[in-house]
Amino acid sequence: MKKIILIGSEGVLGRFYQEKLSSKNNFLVSADIKISKKKNSKNSFKFKLNLEKENEIEKFFKNIKKKFGSFDILINNAALTTEGIKKISNKKVNKENYDTFIWDKTININLRGSFLSCKYFLKYHHNKKNIQKIINIGSIYGSNSPHHDIYNNESFFSSLAYTTSKSGLIGMTKWLAIKYAKEKTYCNMISPAGVKNNQNKKWQKKYLELIPIGKMAEPNNIFGALEYLLSNNSNYMTGQNLHIDGGFSSW
Repeated sequence: MKKIILIGSEGVLGRFYQEKLSSKNNFLVSADIKISKKKNSKNSFKFKLNLEKENEIEKFFKNIKKKFGSFDILINNAALTTEGIKKISNKKVNKENYDTFIWDKTININLRGSFLSCKYFLKYHHNKKNIQKIINIGSIYGSNSPHHDIYNNESFFSSLAYTTSKSGLIGMTKWLAIKYAKEKTYCNMISPAGVKNNQNKKWQKKYLELIPIGKMAEPNNIFGALEYLLSNNSNYMTGQNLHIDGGFSSW
């Protein structure tokens, strides 16, 4: 039985991962700031967690160690996009205006939050005797710039802060991979393309012109890569960034 920590369980991909991982022979602890009511089962537990508060993150990793013992796998899936920013900002946000609120909030959650999760996972759960894994969920926009023109006249966009945060995850993944390779802790990353999520048809048409396969990603497409990294079949892999992007990064 694998013991898995999933950070960021309430978004489109997070909910899918939660369902799939809790239905298998795993022991799963999920955390997200959006969790209000804990719906726990025998092998699946949920906790509310604010990734902008280091003391909360340390307490979370310390407490689950005390309650459930050491965990094998950390999945950093939490992410703040500009769609998310619009829900928490009083400002009209539909284009890049180099707003420091957006920058700080995005970096704090997407990059700093993942860093702190790695920090306290390693502090409280690291075990050199057993194979452990850290899996960071990035984006194609971490290694490739968005095509800005497809966001013209749209109510959303891909921010500079988002790309910067996901680029930072690539460096962090590689650094940790080399640091802990000989201690049996393997660190890899998945960078998905756009996941289908009620985007308007006009934008989808523009976006799909950039995707050689010609369709949006479905959650199960991304989960297939995650399932591989969770399995023993990936035990000779570390420091890699898997692009699950329909060919976007191959242009």
